[in-house]
Amino acid sequence: MSTPADELLREATVLVVVGPGGVGKTTLAAALGARAAKEFERRVLVVTVDPARRLADALGTTGQAEEAVLVPVGGNGRLWTLMVDMSMSWDRLVAGHAPDPQVRDDLLQNRLYRTLTEKFVQSHDYIALDRLVELADDDTYDLVVIDTPPSTHALGVLDAPDHMINFFGSRLLTWLTAPYRNRLVRAAAAPFLSVAERLLGGAFLAEVADFFWLFSQLQPGFVRRAEQVKATLASSSTRYIVVQTPEKQPALRAAQLGAALRDRGLEPALVVVNRSPDPAVTQLRIDPRLDAIVDDSLRTAVRRVAADPTADDAIDRSVWSDVPVQSVARRSTGPQDVAELISLLSVAPDRDPLE
Repeated sequence: MSTPADELLREATVLVVVGPGGVGKTTLAAALGARAAKEFERRVLVVTVDPARRLADALGTTGQAEEAVLVPVGGNGRLWTLMVDMSMSWDRLVAGHAPDPQVRDDLLQNRLYRTLTEKFVQSHDYIALDRLVELADDDTYDLVVIDTPPSTHALGVLDAPDHMINFFGSRLLTWLTAPYRNRLVRAAAAPFLSVAERLLGGAFLAEVADFFWLFSQLQPGFVRRAEQVKATLASSSTRYIVVQTPEKQPALRAAQLGAALRDRGLEPALVVVNRSPDPAVTQLRIDPRLDAIVDDSLRTAVRRVAADPTADDAIDRSVWSDVPVQSVARRSTGPQDVAELISLLSVAPDRDPLE
């Protein structure tokens, strides 16, 4: 039976899976890729950032970072998964954009650089999109599915290229690197630097200053790359799937994300409502003795609460009125293998999960 996701899986070349944290984006990105490979015989790469252990085991990617792993799905399609290693990806970017080997080596050895690239969430957003640009042009695959990383803000991944461009043009970077650019500025800053060294420690302050100076020299290459990322995000071949759950807060954040996509000229192609109640439960019959004295709205509310006590009637269905919606039933455990991943999206819902 055809599902709302199937048209995308047949025809799309890039799928970007977005949504608030904790809604199952990574699992659904893998399920989309597995179904496209198995049912539509496509050559699919699923790019993940931090899959849960059980999902990594199901895909056979445990311990495999920065290497595309072929996952058996049966049939004529092919499925690869790639688990992005943030440190390795940033090192590759630096090596590609550094003006000379000395700048490259000095930056890679800087302790602040290592902390920022491994720990800061927004650096994960940028790397996910950088890999998208790289892999979308790879003829090995005819569909690339990008699982966006968990972000402190749902829009972080969309705004990552602009954040990078703005950083290189910021007054902060100009101020931090000014002593390296101009002897007069260095002399004027000497009293401040002397105080800062006593408070923070000379070695630490020197590493901070060195990091920003070294990183600023990567500006031309990084800005060009960020512009490429923005162009890929806006391309007609890049389609967006928004994932949410039926609970109030994830649904509201997903709706905000959908509005933000549209504000940026990026139209959502599909909404997936993960962990939806079992349709059998939503058909709960009210006691016949009560049925005659309750109206339709109360009857609907009772069924919703019975199906999912955390669901909220305040969610506005009109937000997604022109976007296909597909539900994925709640499961007691995560997928154990690829066959279970494929089955997640294989059943068309018999009702609108947002009604």
